[in-house]
Amino acid sequence: MDAAMNSAVSALQAQQASLSTVSDNLANSQTTGYKAITTQFNDLLTQEGVGINYPAGGVSATARQNVLAQGLVQQNSSNATTDMAITGNGMFAVSNGLGGKQDFYTRNGAFNTDASGNLVLAGTNYYLLGWPTDAKGNVTVTNPDNIASLQNVNINKFNNSATATTSYTLQANLPAEAQNQTFSMPYTTNAVPPTTQSINISYALQNTNVTVGGVSTTEYQMSVTTSDPNAGGLTDGTSSSAAGQPLTYNVYVDSSGNVQQVINTVTGAASTSIPTFSTVSGDIASSSAQGITGSSSPSAGVPLTWAQLGTPFSQKSSISVYDSLGVQQSFPVTWEAAGNNNWIMTVHTPTNASGTATTGTLTDSGGNTVSSYSYQVSFNSDGTLNNITGLQTFKEDDTTSPPTITANTTPSGGPATAPVSTGGNVVLSATWNDKAASSLVGTAGQIVVNLGTAGALGFGKTDGLSQFDTGESTPAIAVKSTTQNGVQYGQLTGVSVDGTTGNVIASYDNGQKVPIYKVPVVTFPNENGLSAQNDGVYQQSSLSGSYTLNAAGTNGAGSITGQALEQSNVNTSTEFSNMITAQQAYSAASKVISTDKQMIDSLLQVVQ
Repeated sequence: MDAAMNSAVSALQAQQASLSTVSDNLANSQTTGYKAITTQFNDLLTQEGVGINYPAGGVSATARQNVLAQGLVQQNSSNATTDMAITGNGMFAVSNGLGGKQDFYTRNGAFNTDASGNLVLAGTNYYLLGWPTDAKGNVTVTNPDNIASLQNVNINKFNNSATATTSYTLQANLPAEAQNQTFSMPYTTNAVPPTTQSINISYALQNTNVTVGGVSTTEYQMSVTTSDPNAGGLTDGTSSSAAGQPLTYNVYVDSSGNVQQVINTVTGAASTSIPTFSTVSGDIASSSAQGITGSSSPSAGVPLTWAQLGTPFSQKSSISVYDSLGVQQSFPVTWEAAGNNNWIMTVHTPTNASGTATTGTLTDSGGNTVSSYSYQVSFNSDGTLNNITGLQTFKEDDTTSPPTITANTTPSGGPATAPVSTGGNVVLSATWNDKAASSLVGTAGQIVVNLGTAGALGFGKTDGLSQFDTGESTPAIAVKSTTQNGVQYGQLTGVSVDGTTGNVIASYDNGQKVPIYKVPVVTFPNENGLSAQNDGVYQQSSLSGSYTLNAAGTNGAGSITGQALEQSNVNTSTEFSNMITAQQAYSAASKVISTDKQMIDSLLQVVQ
């Protein structure tokens, strides 16, 4: 009888425990991310029964959790864009307090922003943890598998946004017919059979009101090239260019069209008239071609006049970029047709967007400060891009009369040129007056201008610059598109969660959307072995095994849904049924105790 009494008492205790889990489940039927607890009953035996002797052992009750039992993921209709839910395996990582040394885990994704911009689990002291990312959503920490690599997600660190331009792409057509507007001096070579070639001259305005010898002049940059593919270069009698390279000059002309000064930009040699030009030694041009000057019928040794040069094709444009402070900067650019399918692209000192004020300093490949630098852009006969060459730069001293020119050099002593990237593209290299980070050649801040795929005939492409005849009576450069990766300054307008990647996205009033953190999904070998804490969080234990940090939807981890919450998985109908069952079992155990008492009373009466 004592065994029956003890068994009934254990039943009362077990059903009371079962009623407690039912009560807890019903109390949390609306708790976000809550997982219903079930009661597991196990029988107890003290010894094996023999004959009519059956030792009643009773029953024990154990609460059993199912942490990953999926609740309904429901999109919320509120403006809580920082809510998130996991579908599948895994949990969010949180810290108890900012910078807390202990890590906890939860399925509850109801995160709010506190006064300091931290994402905190609503109504608790638990703060969301995530990996910091770059602007492309790539995790930037060196050891992302360690939970110590996670940071408290704080959006106030990203209250404003600005991205410096490092890449600019230009698609445009340079009109082929403009090549005919360069000044051309034809000559006949001694080739077999003879060929007709030309020396071509183009020029572009540089500065006005430059005083030379007491006379106010206008400064032009003049470029001289040859169409002869066999020429070793050009010479003006005192200096020569390399094969395929131009001779360049600064020419100072007064208001009457008289040349006051011509300065070779490489050697600094000065004269008072435009030189005579010829091909260098080794070329097969006839002797009658040497010293060619003039126009259609040049006379050897007679200098050109400025009036004879006419007006070669020249067009201005600009390249608009952003510095690291999000300020718009503009690089004025001059395009000159140089003949023989060549163009001279000159980049000038940067200005503000309206072009009314200088905003920075231009530097060449040697780090020298220059007012401009130039590139020779060459095309193949089919209009595809052939080559881009940075031309040598020089230093000009306008305080002397006449101005003096000295060639710029690099730190190694070699000639300084317009900067070119490792991929052979134009580079915009400058420092900024507004204290933004410098955009200097050879650094991560340099601005690479992609003009397309260059190559010899059959290998060049028209995916950037092209040179086709437009058929227009007045040719002009046609810009098809420009793209760049910089972003102007913007203020934070809100954050959201990208469910596909788990990225926390910051949105700004300039239209930019930037990933700032990636929320990991944490898995365990045995999630049901986690130690349950208050506020719907869990802690790692010896039964759960060690954590694994995963990007959402990878390595068996669940996916994340933004602006949604996982509802409690409590089924109230089931719980009411369990409550009734527990009540009946409890009453039955109570009846056993009552009956056992009556039997004991009857036995005592027999003894009396």
